[in-house]
Amino acid sequence: MIMLINIIFLVLILRLSFEKRIIESVLKKDWPVLLLVQHVLFWVIFSFVNVYFYISFVGLPSSIYCILIALICNAFIYYISFNKLVPEFYITKNYAQYILYTILIFVIFSLTRILIEPEITTGPHGGIEQGLLFIFIYTSHGICILVSGLLGISKHKFIIENDLILLESIKKETDMNLLKSKVNPHFLLNTLNNIYAIGDNINELQSQSVLNLSQLLQYTIYETDHKRISISKELQMIKALTGLYQLKHGNALNIQFDFIEEDWMDEVEIPPAVFLTLYENALKHSAIGNDPEAWIQVNIMLEGDKMRFIVQNSISGSDEINVHYEYKGIGLTLIRQLMNIEIGTDNYSLQTDAQGKVYQAELSLKL
Repeated sequence: MIMLINIIFLVLILRLSFEKRIIESVLKKDWPVLLLVQHVLFWVIFSFVNVYFYISFVGLPSSIYCILIALICNAFIYYISFNKLVPEFYITKNYAQYILYTILIFVIFSLTRILIEPEITTGPHGGIEQGLLFIFIYTSHGICILVSGLLGISKHKFIIENDLILLESIKKETDMNLLKSKVNPHFLLNTLNNIYAIGDNINELQSQSVLNLSQLLQYTIYETDHKRISISKELQMIKALTGLYQLKHGNALNIQFDFIEEDWMDEVEIPPAVFLTLYENALKHSAIGNDPEAWIQVNIMLEGDKMRFIVQNSISGSDEINVHYEYKGIGLTLIRQLMNIEIGTDNYSLQTDAQGKVYQAELSLKL
C-alpha cells in the first residue's frame, strides 16, 4: 500500500512538471535546465521508492544487491529510451519500430531481473513474494519507459518550437528590412531629382531644399530602422517632401493639408514610410507640377478607437504618368505586406477608390 502511494505521488509530481503553464516561463529562459531538473527529480524519487521497497522486504546485504541491479537495469532502459528510441524512431514517426524496440528492451531487462532477483531476495520475512516482485519489476520498467519517453519527446518538441520561433522572428525581420529597402529609395530618388531641378535658382531656395533633403535623409537612415514611428514624424516627412516639390514649382502646387497637429499623433505609431508611400503615389500619379489642374488633399482624423489617413488626388490624363504604368500598385502592395507583418491583417484596412477624376487611398488603423 505504501509503495502504491509513493508511485502515485511520483506520477503526480511528474505530471505537474509537465504542466504547460508551469514550464512556459522557465522554457522561455532556459529549457535545458528544466529538463535536467525533471531528470534529477525523477531519479531521486524513483531511487527512494526502490530503496524503500527492497529494504522493507529484504534484509542486508541482499537488499543492496537488489537495489543496485534494479537501478542499473532501469538506468539502461531510461538511457536507451531517451537518447535512442525517441529521437531515432518516435520523432522520425517510425512508430512501429519504436514500439517494437521498446517492447524488446522491456522484455530483456525484465527477464534479466526475474532470473536474478528471486535468488537473492531473502529476508527476515522469508523474502518477497514472487508475484509482488514481478509486479514491481514490470511497473518500475514501465515508469522508466514512460517518463524517459515523455522527456525525450518534450526535449525535441522544445527544440523544434524554439527553432520555429527563432526562424519566424528572423523571417519577419528580414521581410521588413526587404520591404523597407524597396520603399526607402522610392523617396530618395524623387528628392534628388527635385534638388537637381532647382539648381539654377537662388541660394535661399537651395538652402531650404537642402534642409528638407537632410530631414528626409535623416528619416530614411535612422527612423526607418525602427519597427514603428510616431504619426507626427511621418507627417513631418510628408511636409518636407511637399516643401521640395513646392520649391521646384514656385509654391504654385495645389496641395492641401486639412488637419492640425494634435497630441495623439505623438503617441500613435505606425511602421515607417507607410503614409509617405501613399502621399508619394499621389504626387506621382496626379502629375502635379505638370498638369495645371492637378491637386492633392491630405487628411488625418481620430474617430473613436480608429485612426483614418486619407489621401485624395486628381487623376491626370497625361501620357506622362503612363510611362510608369508597369509599376502602378507596387507601393500599395509593399504597404500591405509591411502592415500584415507589423500590425496584423485584422488591425488595419487599406482601401483605394477611383471615381471620375478623383482617386482616394484610405488607411484605417485600430488603436
